[in-house]
This record gives sequence, structure tokens and C-alpha cells, in this order.
Amino acid sequence: MRRRLLLFFLPSVYAPVSIANEALWNCVQSKDSKEWVCVGEKEPAEKTGAAKIPADTESSGTAQESPVREAQQPPIKVIEPAQPVVAEPDRGPVENVQPQFAPAEKAELAAPKLPVNTKRDEDARQVSVEAKPIVQPSADTDVKKTLQTEANRPGWACDAKTADNNWDCKLVGADPKGQPRVIETSGSGMSFLTPAFDHNEELTFSNLKSQLKYDPWQSCVAPGGGKPRFVPEKDLRDVSPLDINSDYAEIFENEIYSYTGNVEMTHADQRSVSNKATYDTVSESLDLQGSVYYSEDELALHSESASLNLASDQARLREALFISPATPLRGRAKAIYRESSTLSRYKGVAYTSCRPGNQDWVVHATELKMNKISGQGAAKNAWLEFKGTPVFYSPYLSFPIDDRRLSGFLAPSFGNTQRGGIRLETPYYWNIAPNYDATLRPRYLSKRGALLGGDFRYLTEMTGGSTELEFMPHDSLRDKARYLGVIKNSTRFTPHITSNMDLNYVSDKDYFSDLGNALSTSTYSSYLVSQANLAYVNTGVSLTGHVDNYQSIDKAITSAGLPYRRLPQVNLNLNHSFNFMPLNTLMDAEYVYFQHDTVVNGQRTNVRPSVSFPMQTASAFITPKISLQHTQYLLNDPKGGTGLAVDSTSRTLPIFSTDTGLYLEKDMNIFNKSYLHTLEPRLFYLYVPNAAQDNIPIFDTAPNDFSFNTMFLENRFSGPDRVGDANQLTAALTTRLVDAKSGRERLKLSVGQISYFQDRQVIYPGYKETLPGYFPDTDKFSNLVAELNAGLTDHVSVSSGTQWNPHLNEFVRHNATLHYINEPGEIVNLGYRYRKNTIYPDLSRVRTYDIIQSDVSFHWPVYNDWSAVGRWTYSLLNNSTQESFFGVEKENCCWRFRVIGRRWINSINLNTNPNIQNSLAIDATGISQTGVFFQVELKGLTGIGEKLDKFFEQQIYGYRKPQE
Repeated sequence: MRRRLLLFFLPSVYAPVSIANEALWNCVQSKDSKEWVCVGEKEPAEKTGAAKIPADTESSGTAQESPVREAQQPPIKVIEPAQPVVAEPDRGPVENVQPQFAPAEKAELAAPKLPVNTKRDEDARQVSVEAKPIVQPSADTDVKKTLQTEANRPGWACDAKTADNNWDCKLVGADPKGQPRVIETSGSGMSFLTPAFDHNEELTFSNLKSQLKYDPWQSCVAPGGGKPRFVPEKDLRDVSPLDINSDYAEIFENEIYSYTGNVEMTHADQRSVSNKATYDTVSESLDLQGSVYYSEDELALHSESASLNLASDQARLREALFISPATPLRGRAKAIYRESSTLSRYKGVAYTSCRPGNQDWVVHATELKMNKISGQGAAKNAWLEFKGTPVFYSPYLSFPIDDRRLSGFLAPSFGNTQRGGIRLETPYYWNIAPNYDATLRPRYLSKRGALLGGDFRYLTEMTGGSTELEFMPHDSLRDKARYLGVIKNSTRFTPHITSNMDLNYVSDKDYFSDLGNALSTSTYSSYLVSQANLAYVNTGVSLTGHVDNYQSIDKAITSAGLPYRRLPQVNLNLNHSFNFMPLNTLMDAEYVYFQHDTVVNGQRTNVRPSVSFPMQTASAFITPKISLQHTQYLLNDPKGGTGLAVDSTSRTLPIFSTDTGLYLEKDMNIFNKSYLHTLEPRLFYLYVPNAAQDNIPIFDTAPNDFSFNTMFLENRFSGPDRVGDANQLTAALTTRLVDAKSGRERLKLSVGQISYFQDRQVIYPGYKETLPGYFPDTDKFSNLVAELNAGLTDHVSVSSGTQWNPHLNEFVRHNATLHYINEPGEIVNLGYRYRKNTIYPDLSRVRTYDIIQSDVSFHWPVYNDWSAVGRWTYSLLNNSTQESFFGVEKENCCWRFRVIGRRWINSINLNTNPNIQNSLAIDATGISQTGVFFQVELKGLTGIGEKLDKFFEQQIYGYRKPQE
């Protein structure tokens, strides 16, 4: 819980004024007290027609008013004064002159401002003091005209007279001409407590916000938004001058400088406004009094008085209001004591992250201490109010104030699932060392019992990783112990040698479905994978060793249905390009030992060298390529039987391909907008001779899913256990429409088809059926594939694809999705998917393997910061919901509330297809579960419940987590 109260300001306000240029200022020095008093200009006042103001000073430093003779004012001509030369003042006696003041009604225009710059020998900072019309300061002088109050708020202000019941209206500023004025008010509703900040304090917060370079809350509700960018000026403090402007200035004994009336100090990003300021050069103390406003890049505050000691870096403030824009936070403190640059104490603190005018939640504390050395803050008698109701109290709280980690309890999480019941988790974080930490996660499920969990993380110069363990001593429903173990490690030995490890194990197949919440998993998984690798990667060479293992987490999958373990897999990849000619060489080599408990095991060695000749111009390319693939197998029966026909086999095949295409473009004008239109025809020829491969088992190979991109592959299978014979030509055309101004692709259409010059003899086991309507290997043409992506507007886009089978004379696949994405948080996705089975024979004609689905997801504002969120995947073929969730969220600048109900596939029924060797076909039915999850977050403070942002990003296209 990293929160900061940046209440440290003016570290470099240093304003010694020790020089007066008598040619420009009317200054005198008392013979007795040696005090300098400067009250205005001398010669320039006569030229401009301003009243001539002599000056005098008493030993007490106060000026006495005397009569002034009125004179005819000549025409006024403003003359810009020259910059005075800094010189050491004469320390000798100065003739005492009695001061004279011009009446206010006669001094219509003051003399032009004449800056006086001074510089100390030991400090290069410049100080500029500007003379203004001499007006006797009053206690109620406004500190800054731009600071709004109820009296000077722009627009009409009307009051009803009690005598004649008529309206008494006054106009401030420009006439709004009937335009409504937005007035920020506190949220309405029932409140048991007096508001933490009254109306005047809220108005002061608005003034403080206006002093900052940006509104800290302006993008707090926009998903994907963040803090506005601005150019910080904090680093310019050492080279920037300090400018001090005031209505009246006095200097005593060349040691004490007093400024009265509209005192404004500016230094780089620092700016202060007050009624009065006093600086003592001996003690280096600065006192600001009377409606003190201060702002910088990272802070804005208001106080009635502020006392600072620049030498010891100490400060005292009374009744201070502050805004920290980085978080953002705003609050009040009755007293602030800055003991040093690293230690501060606060009395009577109240703060919130809500924007001015909103006090939905406020934290109160009688005492607060913040120590920058330890990086910790501590609060006494801290309590939290939400919507005017106390909800939490603690006599003592400790929290971090920077990036350093601290041990302590983290925010709890809640949830409810059908199998586990009500779920409560209260994690505790243990900061063991700077590079070691642990989190204990005790969890309770009402239907199952208590579960002890935790994780340990470590980080060294070469290695980083974590270990996670969960253990349930007794499951009330299963009457047994259950556990989970996870080990992850990543090591970089050298810049070229790395290793990674990810090991996972659970006690039983139903562990996740019974004890998990499934929010982090958007799709159902049947296997738990453990793997490790060691890799060497350098320019032109890559060597990788890999091992893996699979554990079934679905009770419908038997041991025979598990994938092969690779113990180990070694890959060597070499490539080199020649600069003097268009020639690329490549070699892929692989050795794998496939291990299984129930089916045939084997060792496979696959080597594939290739040579390509890429030739390219600005508008055309052609790449002939020749490869030679050799695969060697050593087979054995894990049960010691003699059922194998052969225990060793090999296959060697040449592969020839040529990829060629054109790139044509022209400028177009559509509806008065400039576009770049492209045509990209492409041809890909592939020849692979036929070789008998029926005696080779299937270890890790399957047919590639047919799409536009897979038409340009050299093998229609995903692994080397099958190399498809081919004599075919792929013809494709892609056209694009690109916005010439922004470079954004507005439309992309791709169409392609394969022409087969011979029947395919190499097939996948289970594809030998010759049922009516299925021609998987003898078709003369492949499916005609078309894919379309179009950005109709800046907010509306369409993505679609379709496949037409020329032999069945029908569309066998098509999908279309309409996306509408607008800010803030306006997202709607409408999708439809159809897929006809043309691979697995369906004798029952119940269309078991067909897919007809609709998919709708959305996140949409409804009313007053409330939004609806959800997704619904529905099977139109089976008339059933496959997966869905729906919820609502309330989000504003200071807090967020979310609650969703979800129904998802928890486990699935699988049936073995006898026509497909070593494979499982997925049935359409599954076992579902329901759950309810919620999240409450007080921005800038803490949150409880499940973190749903990652889940929304996985489920809703276009959703982005809001940036804090």
C-alpha cells in the first residue's frame, strides 16, 4: 500500500535583497537604525506622469503619510526601463527625506515595473523584485485574482430581495448568454457523519487544482488513459531565478526582508502566493502568512501560515490543504511538522483520492509519521469512512511510502463457486530480504475446508524464480488430502546461454475444478505441462535441449490418451546469408526420444538442410528453395512385446518450392480522402515426391488447420512424422487500402486457392474412408479461402473469413465479427462462427463435429458511472450456452466496484473415435460450473476481492486495463 503525502515544499526559496539602485528606486537609509526603505521610483515617475513619491523611514521602519500637492498630469508615455547594473550600495549616510504619498484616486496609472536583480557571491540565484502601485495592504486583500471564490465566480449571481421580492443580479466576467454552469457538489445520499471537507475547503481544492499544470483527475475514468504528459521544470531550480513580486517591500538592517500585499514568489516550477512574507537572512527562515497558496510539479497546497527554516530544512504549517497529483490524492492536516528532509509528522489528517466535490471515501488519522530513510509511514487511530459511514478502524497502521517492500497483510479476496462454496483468502506478505520474499495465502472454502498455500520468490544476478505450494489436509467432500506444487526458474548464464524450468504437479485430476476459481483460465485445458530447457543462441546458430511431461487433469482422458513425453528433445539450427550473392543456407536438425507408458516408444532423428535464392526488387520477388529431409526412427515396445513390424525405419525426401509475387500500388481519392491502394498477387509452387510412411508411428504430428497462411507451407502436417506428397500451385491475391495521411490500414482483402496436379497419397491415420461427400485426398482444388479485415471508421471494424468447397458446392466455414470500440469503456463485439465437418465421418448425421456459434461481448456505460459487462457464447446447433458471464461495475475517480456471475465449462466428456489412431475427439457436451466474483477498490488506498481486469482482457476484445 504505497501512498505518499508530498507535503515538502520550497526547499530553495532564498531571497536576500541587499542592493538598491538609487537611480531607479527612491530609497533612504536611517542614520540611527541603518534601515533601508524603498517605496517607488524617482526619475521615471516624472517622465510618465505618475505621482512623484519621495520616501522617508523612521527607526521603526514605518512610513508616515504627509500631504501631497496635486499637479496637472501630462500625457502618459510608458517607457520600458533598462536593466540596472548590479553594484554594491553605498554604506554611507543618506539624507533623511520625509515620505509623501499620492492619493489613491489621483494615481490612475502606476510607474512601469522596474526589476532589480541582485546576486550574492556565494549564490548565483537571481532575485527580481517588481515595484507596483503603493497600496496600503489590508487584511482581506485577495491573494490572487485568478483564485475563484463564490463572490468572483464568472457568470451571473442572483439573490432575491426581501423587500419587493425582486431579483438582485450581478454579472462577473463575460456574459454566459444562457449557457448552463456546471457546479461541483458532493455526492448526495444518506450520511451518518459530517463531511470531512466543508464547502469552503472544496472551493480551495478547486483553486489548488487550477494551479497545477494539468487536472490530475481528467482521465481517471478512461480505460487505457493515464496521467497527462507535461514538461517538468523541477530540474531547472538550480539555474532559474527567483522572482518576488509584492505591493510593498521593506528591508531591515540588510538582514530581514518583508513583503506585504499580493506576495508572489516564482522559481522554476515552484510558485507561492500569500498576503505577507518575511525572510531572515541570518537564521535563513521564511514566514508566509495569510492564505498561502503553493504549487509545484508534484504538489499544491494551501495554508493560513507557513514557517520554513531553509538551513535545517524544517517547516511548520497550520490548517493545510494539499493535492498530490501523481496518485492523485488530496487532503487536510491541522498541523504539519517537517523535522528534516527525511522525517515529517502530521496532526489531524484526512485524505482521499476522490476529485474535488466528491468525498465517497476518506481516511482519518489523529497522528501520521513518514520516514523516508526507512521508507515507512505509521498512523495512529486511523479509520476509514465510505459514503459517510465508518467501515474500518485500527489503532495503529504501518505502510510503505516508496517502492521498498514491507511485510504485512495484503488485501483479502472473496468469491463463491458451485463446487467450493464461499471462498475467503487473506494473504500475508513476508519481506525476507531485498532479493527474497514470500507470500502466505491461507484460504477457506465453506464446502471443502481450510487450505494452506504460499509462494516463495528469489532473484539473483543470473537467476530468478518462484516456488508455489498448496496443501489441504482434509477435503470434507472427498475425505482425503489434496495438494499442488509449482516450481519456476529462469537463468541467464551468459548473454548467449539461458535456461528455463516450469514444473507443475497436482494430487488429482479434479483439483482445479474443485478448488480453483477459473478466473485466470479463459479456455478449458486437459493437460498440466511440466517442461525445462537449456539454450544457446548466437548469430547464425541455435542449440536447444528440452524435456517435458504431461499430467491429465481431466478424468475422461486415460493414460493412453496422454501426449508423448520428450526425454529429451535436442534442436540445432544453423543459417547463413552470403553478401556477395543472393544465397541463404539453412539446416534444421532434431533428435527426440519419445516415451510413453502404454503405446510404442521411439527415437527420432530428423535433418533438413536447405538452400534458397531470394531475389527481390521494389515491386517483385522470387525465392526458389531446395530442401532435403531425412528422418530416422528407432522403435521399441514399452511392454516388451513383439507386435512391431519393424524396429527401425527411415525416410528421405527432396522438397522443392518457389515463392514469387508482385507489389503494385497507386494513389486514390475516395470521398475527398487520399488513400494508397495496393495489389499483391502471389504464386507458390510446391513439389514433394511420394514415399510410403504407413509404418511410421505418429508421435507429435497432426494435420494443419487449413487457412490462408497455411497454403504457403511446405508440409500440410505440423510435425515430421508425415511429409505430405505434393505437386501443387497456390494462387493468391491481397489488396490493401491504406490511409495516406495516418498510414492506418483501412481495408485488407485476401483470396487464395490451391490447385492440385495429383492426388495426395500420404494421409493421416483415420482419413482412409471413402464415404459419400468426403474427398480429403483426391480433390483437384482446395477450399477457396477469403479473408477480410476492414476499419470502417475510427471506432468500427469488421474481421471475417470464409471457405467455399468446390466439390460440395457449399460454404464449409465462415466467421464474422463486428467490433465497436470507443472511449471511455464503450465496447461491443458481435461474432458468428460456422464450421462444417469435412474430415471425421459422421454416420449418425447428428453433426457431432460441426460448430455453429454466436459470440457477444460488451462493456458499456449505463448511467452515472455504472457500466454493464458480459460475454455470451451460444451454440446454435445444440441450443445451449457454452460459456457466459454478466456483471455490473461502478467506477469513478476514487473507487471501483465490480460483481460478475459466470458459468463456464469445468470439465468435459471425451469419446474416443475408433477411426483415428492415438487421438481423442471432443464431444459437444460438457460439465459446467457457476460462480460469483466481486471486487471493491478504493483508488489510492487498497482493494478487496478478485482482480478482474486480466479476466476482462482475455474475454472481451478491445478491453484494456485502466492505467492508474
